[in-house]
Amino acid sequence: MSQGNILRLRDGDELVCRVQTDLGLETPYTLCAPVVPHTAWGSPVPRLHIPILVNETPCYILMSQMVAIPTAQLGAPVADASAWRDEMIAAVDLLVSGF
Repeated sequence: MSQGNILRLRDGDELVCRVQTDLGLETPYTLCAPVVPHTAWGSPVPRLHIPILVNETPCYILMSQMVAIPTAQLGAPVADASAWRDEMIAAVDLLVSGF
């Protein structure tokens, strides 16, 4: 599992994007952001809701909704958002620092 992997949760159909970097060690929780179809979310917030295609479906990575999920609940990768790493880091900076 790598930063930017989009994963399906083992107990449902929900998707998450792994935000946490590879630390070289297993952790019981992994920092992730929900990935939802555009149709399931209202107006996106620029710089916090990152638009992405997942298997040809327009989605948002909801960086404003990040959560630590038990690592055991993360399934196999279904897509890759690593090309949006800079946008994810900028969203974390915005949330934490305000710029």
